[in-house]
Amino acid sequence: MIIKLSSKHQITLPKAIAEAFHLKKGDVFEIEIKGNKIIMIPKEMILEDKYPQRDLKGAEEALSKGIPEEEISFKSGAEMTKFLKKRVKK
Repeated sequence: MIIKLSSKHQITLPKAIAEAFHLKKGDVFEIEIKGNKIIMIPKEMILEDKYPQRDLKGAEEALSKGIPEEEISFKSGAEMTKFLKKRVKK
């Protein structure tokens, strides 16, 4: 696919890409440069206004207990919150 850079240095992702990665307005990306390539990595932002402070503190506590890395792979912030709430109750 070929896309065009606007005068404001913006690009529009083709609909097929947005749908394939379940992207929506306001999603954020990490940008990396690898040689002559630009790599965009979708990121889930954890914001204090999005998650209650008690959930964030619970996440910090659970992660500090040494949870194996393979158990800490989430598809969404909601999935992470659900996992961490279960861990905090233990």
